[in-house]
Amino acid sequence: MTTDRENNKRKMLVSFRTLGCKVNQYETDLMMKSFIDYGYEIVDFKDKAQIYVINSCSVTNLSTRKTRQYLSRAKKMGGIVVLAGCYAQELGSDKEIENVDIIIGNQEKNNIVQTIEEYIKLKEENKKILYKVSEIGTQKKYIQPENLVKGREIRESIKIEDGCNNFCSYCIIPYVRGRVRSRNLDEIIKEVKMLVKSGVGEVVLVGIEIASYGKDLQNGITMIDVIESVSKVDGLKRIRLGSIEPRVLTLDNIKRMAKIEKLCPHFHISVQSLDNNVLKRMNRKYTREDIFEIVENIRNNFVNPAFTCDIIVGFPGETDEEYENTIDGVKKVGFYEVHAFKYSKRKWTVAAKMENQVDGNIAQKRSEKLIGLAQELKLKYMQNMIGQVSSILVESQKEGYVQGYTPNYVMVKCIGDKELIGKELKVTIDRTDGQLMSGNIVY
Repeated sequence: MTTDRENNKRKMLVSFRTLGCKVNQYETDLMMKSFIDYGYEIVDFKDKAQIYVINSCSVTNLSTRKTRQYLSRAKKMGGIVVLAGCYAQELGSDKEIENVDIIIGNQEKNNIVQTIEEYIKLKEENKKILYKVSEIGTQKKYIQPENLVKGREIRESIKIEDGCNNFCSYCIIPYVRGRVRSRNLDEIIKEVKMLVKSGVGEVVLVGIEIASYGKDLQNGITMIDVIESVSKVDGLKRIRLGSIEPRVLTLDNIKRMAKIEKLCPHFHISVQSLDNNVLKRMNRKYTREDIFEIVENIRNNFVNPAFTCDIIVGFPGETDEEYENTIDGVKKVGFYEVHAFKYSKRKWTVAAKMENQVDGNIAQKRSEKLIGLAQELKLKYMQNMIGQVSSILVESQKEGYVQGYTPNYVMVKCIGDKELIGKELKVTIDRTDGQLMSGNIVY
């Protein structure tokens, strides 16, 4: 028999806004599942709700600024406002922040519903902000009490790892995500099987630093072993990788991955710079020459692979010559997509204390030039696909057209019906159409 409070709880509406990486989106999906399991209803962020959860990012100053904007927007709509994730972890439990009722760290996302219930009780006792932020650096094991059992999309992310041990000089992530903690392989496979059963056709293996998977384990299992094991799940059509640290892309690993038929030839490499002096100041453990060799080895072992990357411009001390070395390197690789970021000073990091911080206007001009080059390279890559026969995994249908990604991550639309959603189709690509391509289904 349910109580009046339980009945009221089941009528409560919860809204989410997620910032940052695919790991954050995956964790939002888990939090949504927890609320649904407890009888709450999920609504769109623009809709009126009793609870607003902002799953935050703190990689850049821009991401924290956006987080505060969403907090303000949520508070104006009324209801309980929850700040969760990396920005919450950065603030800890001793900082005052406007427009927030509950602050939940990354580890505490697992118990968000119970925290909401606790806050409601405390609010009746006139308590103000409820903090649930533990010291993430003390976490030694991967903890995830439940799995996703149903996908919301045809392509879903699967988290295989948390934390990072690299301590790049610009990066706050090890401080807000802790050390490397690898998920149990059996749990990964179990979740993939459940998602495939619910209709998911492609899984994206994500983590804070998936290349480090297994470093904390005693069984010798690596990221490559995870990919091979996941590929054996019946009914799964594709595997895609999240951002990859270059050092894991040895020739032996590349050759092993090339034998996995379900693995998509799309590599998002965490490059950050293609100047050796800048890479050294960043505390990155590779050179531009290493990146060129990795790209060549992948091209020799995969058919028409696509390379995407992250690049930081305006890093402390970056000279015009060093910046031009990165531009030259981007051209040499011929990236399909480049995510350009202006360097952002973050607390606790070595780079924040470095001399010769680059003027913001200079960084902005460098960013704009890099973005322009990236657009040219993307168009060139897409134009080279005209006339090719590829496959798409159909994710959506609108206005008579179905859309889906090729294995190398090019979005293609074709005339088709809703019944094709979830199916993998052969298509002939005939032209570019803005940021995507158009083609015809091969029957």
